[in-house]
Amino acid sequence: MKGFTAKYIPVFSKIYLGLLVAMVIGLPLSKALTSIVSGLLLFNWLLEGQFTAKFQRLKEKKGVILLISIFAVYLLGLFWTSSWEWGIHDVKIQLPLLIFPLVIGTSAELNYTKVKRIIYAFSAAVVVASLCSIWVLLGLSGKQIQDPREMSLFISHIRFALLINISIFALGWYFLNQERKSLLENTLLVVTIVWLSIFLIVLRSATGWVVFLAVLLAVVFRNIFLIKRFTVRLALLIILLSGCVIPVAYTLVILHQFYSVESIPAGILQERSMKGNLYMHDLSNKEIENGHYTYLYINEDELREAWNRRSRINYDSTTTSGFNKFVLFRYITSKGLRKDAEGLEKLSADDISNIENGMTNYRFGSSFSFYKRLYQIIWEMDVYQKGGNPSGHSVSQRLEYYKMALKIIREDFWLGKGTGGYYPAYQEKYDQNKFFQEQEYRQRSHNMFLSYWIDFGLIGMCYICFALVAPVFAEHKTRSFQLLTFLLIVFLSFLNEDTLNNHDAITFFSLFYPLYLCSKHEKPETKPHPNPPREGGSLTCEHSDSMDH
Repeated sequence: MKGFTAKYIPVFSKIYLGLLVAMVIGLPLSKALTSIVSGLLLFNWLLEGQFTAKFQRLKEKKGVILLISIFAVYLLGLFWTSSWEWGIHDVKIQLPLLIFPLVIGTSAELNYTKVKRIIYAFSAAVVVASLCSIWVLLGLSGKQIQDPREMSLFISHIRFALLINISIFALGWYFLNQERKSLLENTLLVVTIVWLSIFLIVLRSATGWVVFLAVLLAVVFRNIFLIKRFTVRLALLIILLSGCVIPVAYTLVILHQFYSVESIPAGILQERSMKGNLYMHDLSNKEIENGHYTYLYINEDELREAWNRRSRINYDSTTTSGFNKFVLFRYITSKGLRKDAEGLEKLSADDISNIENGMTNYRFGSSFSFYKRLYQIIWEMDVYQKGGNPSGHSVSQRLEYYKMALKIIREDFWLGKGTGGYYPAYQEKYDQNKFFQEQEYRQRSHNMFLSYWIDFGLIGMCYICFALVAPVFAEHKTRSFQLLTFLLIVFLSFLNEDTLNNHDAITFFSLFYPLYLCSKHEKPETKPHPNPPREGGSLTCEHSDSMDH
């Protein structure tokens, strides 16, 4: 039997490579494909046999053992969990952290060309997924979306943004490295990088933007100290400073505009509309749009009649397109108009259409600007600070999630709630919270470090953080650009996402980490030396895992 399997090892190797390619194609395009291929990879690995050699490779790969040990922590956490149901659920989600490091770490090492083929296939799939998203955004699919973040068809827009970042920086390395490439390959690399960077803006994922900018600045900062030419170093320094100053300055400008608020006239309670009707004013509600108070100067009778004359949507209805009367209030306020018949009549046909589609501010007309997303964040934080409900607001609700997470942590500081124990603990805290009565908003901490702390306590969190970082040193990959940028992207996402508690994310993390860790992914094969040394001589061998640029 041993001889039989040995005979077909080349076949198993080809199947292994093909399955890895299929796996990375499935990451941005199909959850079903990734699940099926995961099973096929394990089956191919078992069928291949050669377990003595595989066990020997595993013993030599301390980094792989460390990754697998994280899965072991989840198993160990079942011993003190308060919810076996959710504990088993979490263990199932973490299975890729066992399968991929084991299969990739004990299989024959992949060379540069094979890894490059895998990364190119992955990037091509990301591009295809982005084009499908644009198809949806333009309305060509028949699906109506209210927010560009909804155009991510196959996975969460946040996870998609992370995959885009991984692709951009990996392709950037291939473009800039010293390997000889054809003009066509270089052109495709540039076009793909530019397109994905533009699409990341269109996707409007704040997490994606922050990760991209932070990694870019880190790369530029690193290279400043590696370049000797003063002019190039100066150019990089300018890029670095611009990358820090411009976003901050732009945000400050929007903040200034947002909080340049109108004064409330002394005789406001006596003011009447052009039709002679008194206004309703909620002086206790300080919500604002473009410097104007949203809940001042409202006459609903006039507004209802005028709106129903001009719109196909009834004033008192709530639609799936995003319309309700409060959207109307906000939009009219954003234009500095009063909420009465006169204010409604000053709206254009485009304004009416925008409101019907759930747009809350006339400045949100462009789908490709940073302004809308930054404004939304500032607005929701302003509402939250004034006592408003953060439910459904991506940034402000995270603050409530963090508060609840810290309360749970204090209850079991050292060992946590155990695997899956987070669920009953959170439900208890949500029942005590005045917000988040809807189940859809009852989510985890949105911070991976806090999630580890809740599940496994301070001891478990510290060990997992060690096991996530130590493989880089154990496998001598501290100079690997692609591996380090990949980890930086993932770790940055930890700050505002439960990244590795999601099946999509744990799958791509568990695949790429051992792939970079256990391959020669940044060292192109060299051609045979034209003048091989005479017997007894030696060739100098470069042991670094990456190339200096």
